[in-house]
Amino acid sequence: MPIYEFACRSCGHRFEELVGSHVGVQAGDVVCPECGAAKAERLISTSYAPLQHQMTPNQRRRAEEKRGIDRGGAKERFKQQRAAEKRAAARRSGGSS
Repeated sequence: MPIYEFACRSCGHRFEELVGSHVGVQAGDVVCPECGAAKAERLISTSYAPLQHQMTPNQRRRAEEKRGIDRGGAKERFKQQRAAEKRAAARRSGGSS
C-alpha cells in the first residue's frame, strides 16, 4: 500500500495520501484536504526505511518475547511489580510496629 507525500500547489499544504487501485484513488486524482484544489504535486519522500532495515514479523515477535514487551509480558511485569510493592509495604509496616 503506497502512501505518498503531496504538496498543494495552491495553498502549499503538505499531506500524505494512501493511493492505489485497492483504495480507488490514483496519484493524479488526489485533492488537497485543506483547500480542495486538485493541484497536488507528489513529492519524493526520503523518510522510509529500506526493506533490509525493517524487522520481519518473526523478528519482531522474537524481540518481543526476548524483552517481554508483548501484552502478556507487560501483564506479568505489572503483577511482579505489584507483588514487590506489597512485600515492601508489609516489611515497612511489620518492622516499624
